[in-house]
Order: sequence, then C-alpha cells, then structure tokens
Amino acid sequence: MIRLFRVFCKLNFKTLSAKDLFLYSMKGFSSDKLIFLKLTCPHCGAKHPAWSCHDSYKRYLISYENEITTTHIIDITRILCSSCKHTHAILPEIIVPYGSYSLTFILSVLKDYFSKMTVKTLCEKYQISVSLLYDWKRLFLMHKKLWLGILENIYQNSIIFLSSIPNFDTSNDLSIFFLINSHSFLQSIRKTAQFSSA
Repeated sequence: MIRLFRVFCKLNFKTLSAKDLFLYSMKGFSSDKLIFLKLTCPHCGAKHPAWSCHDSYKRYLISYENEITTTHIIDITRILCSSCKHTHAILPEIIVPYGSYSLTFILSVLKDYFSKMTVKTLCEKYQISVSLLYDWKRLFLMHKKLWLGILENIYQNSIIFLSSIPNFDTSNDLSIFFLINSHSFLQSIRKTAQFSSA
C-alpha cells in the first residue's frame, strides 16, 4: 500500500465530503497519468518504476456530513510496479488503513468526546458502539504521545491537540508520523509499508 499525504494542505477540507477529498487525492492516478508518476516502490525500492494500472476494489468510507453519518462506496486503485511486479493500493490521508471510517469522522468523534459530550449522546449521534469509541480513544492517546513526544504530551490536553488537526500543516505531520512509526495515525493494525509520497 502506498500512503499519500498532501490533500489537507491544499483544500478547505471542512467544506468537502470525505468522498470529495478522496476523489481529489486520486486525480493523479488515472491510467494516462501513471507514466508520469514519480513514486518509489515500497516493496523493492525501485526509484522510478514504470507504474501501470492493475485493478481496483470497492470499499466503504464512512463520514459524518450535514449532521448525519454517511457511507460512501469508493474505488481503491491498485498499481503495478514494473520492477518487482508487486501491486500497491493507493490510499490518501482521508482513509485510515484497514478501517471503514474516515480520518475526519474519527477526529470529529474524539473532539466531541474530549469536549465532554456524554458517551451515550456521542454514540447515538455518530451511530457507533461504546467499544469502538473506547478503542479509538485508547489508540488516539497512544498515537498522541508518539506524535507530540512524551514530555510535550504532558502539557497539551487532548481537545487542544484535536483542534489543531487537520489543518494546513497536517499533511506533512501525518507523513512524518507515518515515516517514524511505520503506520498511519489512528491505524490500529501495523501492516502498512513504510512509504510517503509527500
């Protein structure tokens, strides 16, 4: 899988849906643009292989838009490395690998949680289970420590930190987090290849 970190620095993400953010990120991966793609293969390390379209697969992308939980079906593009013949899914930063919920959805839930919304109200609003909320909280607190560093973590409460992301610097911050920790922010499974296109 190849992670892209560039959409938040270019767009006013608060006015766009998760699907719009995804589609904007994927503009550069149409079959006619792949020959110009300058990505290193995360599997074999080839600096500029000739990329070609391999296939795509559908997946859900759940977001919170206009005060309702919305489920989009999106097509994830897989590209083939000419050097090692491995295929890689292209995942923009709006997608948390191995999950259906968008990054902005999870951040919205956590902002409401740390703003002292009751668990019952929050779970009803976002249509999620209590166990999922607490899984995200645990993962967020762990990743917040990694993101900020142990000492800085002591001095910055969670709601201030959540209010600072996503913003215009977030794409770069997510990319650095990914490179240092070998997984994406709020990703619960560590299977992602170490690579960033930023």
